[in-house]
Amino acid sequence: MHFVFSCLVALTAATIGSAASQAQAISGTIRNGRTHEPVPFVNLGLPKRNLGTVADEQGRYQLAARPEYATDTVRVSSLGYEPLLLPLRTLLAQPNLELQPQAVELGEVAVAAPGAYRDLRTVGLAKSARGFVVHMTSNQLGTELGALVHLPKRPALLQSLNVVVAKNDAGPLTFRLNLYRLDAWGFPTAAKLLSHDVLLTATPQAGVLTVDLAAEKVVLDEDFLMGLELVQVPASPTPLDLTKQISFGGALELGGQLFVRLASQGQWIKPTVTSNGPLLGRRPAVALYATVKE
Repeated sequence: MHFVFSCLVALTAATIGSAASQAQAISGTIRNGRTHEPVPFVNLGLPKRNLGTVADEQGRYQLAARPEYATDTVRVSSLGYEPLLLPLRTLLAQPNLELQPQAVELGEVAVAAPGAYRDLRTVGLAKSARGFVVHMTSNQLGTELGALVHLPKRPALLQSLNVVVAKNDAGPLTFRLNLYRLDAWGFPTAAKLLSHDVLLTATPQAGVLTVDLAAEKVVLDEDFLMGLELVQVPASPTPLDLTKQISFGGALELGGQLFVRLASQGQWIKPTVTSNGPLLGRRPAVALYATVKE
């Protein structure tokens, strides 16, 4: 007998529509404070409200926020730039923003001994369980799935990041892969371990999406959260059809750690799971994994 398990990450049109009807639309452009060039795919949101968005490739964004949130803090961030914190009322008055490039600190250079980093290992969930999928249904840019990844041996040299797509009815979607540092309690922080954005596009075909990062020489020496963040949907004059989903492979595992956040700059949560069979202490995990050399 096979039990069918399903985990759904959804932000319904009704919920969004209700919030938007009472909100004020803010539109602006985010630029590099030094060159004044647009900064693509910037995260912008109100962490306290789980409300946010992601700028497009030209740094343009649209954010809907209620006027009574005027004193709330807006957080604006992008890899390579100093995070910007400002009250919502300031953003309402001046929606065009500039981010200042972050000074690059030169740390100690780790030189690998001859023969180091020879053994290839897969970390994270690479094989989906039969009958288990993680659905993402959202028209909210910044919606993100996360998987806790444990490094058995450290340090390790990152080779690739991988996503198992079980089914995609939503059309081409662009995602950003993030690696987050964990806090003392095992929850993701805002600190990222990669030095630049890593983007991939999910086409209608199912299969494994892979980004080769071997040439980057990224050395990892800690456990991390691997996040898959929605940053771009197909341009369309009509709203995204929320009956169409993208589904990722997954499994129920002892110690499984699935994290979700529904908005850019929002709070991470561990979703609850219902099933028609016994869980036996297992928790859901999504099929996001890395390959490393040890």
